[in-house]
Amino acid sequence: MNTIGLFAGIGGIEHGLTEGGMTTIQLCEIMPEARCVLQRHYPNVRIDEDVTKLRDLEPADVLAGGFPCQNLSIAGNKQGITGEQSSLVNEIFRLIETNQRPHFVLIENVANIISLRQGEAIELITRRLSALGYEWAYRLVDPRSFGIPQRRPRFIFLASNIIHPKDILFPTNEDVDTIIDDKLGNDVENAEAYGFYWTEGKIGIGWAKDSIPPLKCGSSLGLPSAPAIWDIQHNMFGTPSVEDAERLQGFPEGWTNVLLENGFKDNKRWKLLGNAVNTAVSTWVGQRLENGIVEPLADERLFRSNLRPWPKAAISHNGGIMGVKASFYPNGINYVPILDFLHHPLKPLSLKATLGFRKRVLESTLIKYPEVFKNSIATYLNNQYNYVE
Repeated sequence: MNTIGLFAGIGGIEHGLTEGGMTTIQLCEIMPEARCVLQRHYPNVRIDEDVTKLRDLEPADVLAGGFPCQNLSIAGNKQGITGEQSSLVNEIFRLIETNQRPHFVLIENVANIISLRQGEAIELITRRLSALGYEWAYRLVDPRSFGIPQRRPRFIFLASNIIHPKDILFPTNEDVDTIIDDKLGNDVENAEAYGFYWTEGKIGIGWAKDSIPPLKCGSSLGLPSAPAIWDIQHNMFGTPSVEDAERLQGFPEGWTNVLLENGFKDNKRWKLLGNAVNTAVSTWVGQRLENGIVEPLADERLFRSNLRPWPKAAISHNGGIMGVKASFYPNGINYVPILDFLHHPLKPLSLKATLGFRKRVLESTLIKYPEVFKNSIATYLNNQYNYVE
C-alpha cells in the first residue's frame, strides 16, 4: 500500500507504516527542523511545507495525519477543535474532497480528545468522514502493548470506504479488562522502577510502573523536560538520554541526529520527540492493514452510548454509533521494563532539581507519597551530592 503523511513531524506514523510493509510517497510538514529529519530518512519522497497551501495529493491507499494537539491535550490551552492549531484537521477533509479519495484515513491524537468539550473533536471528525462515505472506528492504544515502556495512550482513528475498520482495530482475542496499575503505593517490591514528572509534585506526578509517563515536547520556553526514573533498588533518580527517548518513541537510535549536523540544539530533538507519534502503534496498524488482518468484531463487545462523554472506543454502526468494549492494550501487556530497555545510563537528577521536587513533595496536600519514596529521595541526595538536611 502507498501512504501520504500530513502533519508528519519526524515521521512517527510513516516510519511505523513502513515497518508494517507500506510505502510512503508524499509528506507534508511545516516545521523546518522536522522537515530536516524527514529529508534525511525520506530523500526521494515529495515533502510539502504548508498543509493550508497544499492542493494536490498523489493517488494513495492511506492518508494519515496526527494533526496538531496543542488545543486538545491536557497540557495545552484546551481551546478544543476550533483552536488555531487543532482546527487544521479540516485540511484533511478538504484534501479528501478535492483529490482522489484514499481507501483508508488514519488519524492520531491525544487521548484527551475524547473528553475535552464533550468530545466535540470526535463529533466533527466522524460527521465529516461519514458524509464523505467512510465507515469508521476508533480506540485508545498504549505502546506498552507493543514492547515500549512508555505510558502513552493515544487516540487511533481509522476510516475506510472499502471495508469496515472495526474488523481491523479490534483483535478477536483481546482481553478487554486488561489494565496496568501505575499508582505507587507502599508496596513497591513488584516493580524495579517508576517513571514520574520531576517538574511536578504538588498536584500531579504521572506515575508509570516500570515505564515512563508520556514524553512531552518541553516547556513554553522550549526547554527539555524528560520524565525522571526512580531506580528503586539503587535509590537513583535520573532522566533518560535523548537517544533512549528516540527508542521510547519506537525510532531507531540516532533518528534525529541530523539536527545536530545542521546546527539545531538538543532541545529541538526533545521537542520533536515529545510531539511524535509512537511508531510501535503505527507499526501495529500498518501490519494489520498491509497484511489484510481482518477479525470480525463480535456483537457482544458492542454497547449503546449516549456519547456524553464519548466512549473510549466506538464504531459507526448502521448509520449510528456504538461503543466497543476494549482495553488500551490490543496485543496484551507486553513491554520491556524501563531499566532493561535503556541503552544508556540515566543522567542523575541535579541537586537543584531534586531539592525543588522534594520540596513540592513534602508540601503536597493532594498526593499521599509513600514513605519509601520520600526516604529514597533523601538517600539519593546524600549518596549523589552529600546533602543532608
